Amino acid sequence: MKTAQSFFLFSSYYIIGDKMKVYSHRGESKYAPENTMSAYYLAYLVGSDGIETDLRKTKDDVLVLIHDKSVDRTSNYSGKVADYTFDELLNMDFGDEYYKGEKIVRLTEFLKNFSERNVNVYIELKETGYEKLIVDTLKQYSLKNVVLISFKYNLLKRLREMDNSIKLGWLIYDVNDSIIKDCKNIKLNHVLCTAICLSKDEVTKLKNNNFIVSAWGVLGKSEIKRLKNIGVDRIIYDSGYDVKKFLKKERKNV
Repeated sequence: MKTAQSFFLFSSYYIIGDKMKVYSHRGESKYAPENTMSAYYLAYLVGSDGIETDLRKTKDDVLVLIHDKSVDRTSNYSGKVADYTFDELLNMDFGDEYYKGEKIVRLTEFLKNFSERNVNVYIELKETGYEKLIVDTLKQYSLKNVVLISFKYNLLKRLREMDNSIKLGWLIYDVNDSIIKDCKNIKLNHVLCTAICLSKDEVTKLKNNNFIVSAWGVLGKSEIKRLKNIGVDRIIYDSGYDVKKFLKKERKNV
């Protein structure tokens, strides 16, 4: 059975200091089933600087971590997440041939497990309608490094109206003056742009406006290197392990 142990044995070798940080996309999803506790723990063990995950709500109003609207792709069942109760979802297997019996993760379970581990977290809100529930849930835990992110500007605006201290980030496809103005209007902390659209000038403009700049949709080593060189603060990638290993090798070659 494939486990995190082999990665843990060597993780200290790759825990390195870089100005550009890496967040494991849906956990360490290259090496474990996405958005499972195994993927999250593996990200932590290999020294990722943070974890990116996704949030949806069940039929009985439980917040769970899953990317798709349906369970078809990631479990042995089919149907929409919103049509199942949490207990019904617990009967499903979200693992694979190496990780059997992985269960869907409740947000509170994730927060309990990582609240004292000083883990940075991006939580993408996939839907509207549970803004108050997520804000109230986060207030119960001491995880101060959580940033709520979304493509939906109006959702972020409502979150800001509910809580002036919560950290928020907008997922975008392009950078322009209008977007920067919108970000300032609701006091966003983070701007997360698709990697292919980020240039050095855009990164500089965002940083000059005091935003933390992250890149998503990163496609391989050459792009990782380019993003580091133009000053991106954080990238989201399927394997923090691979990025750490690559950046360490790059420094040796300088």
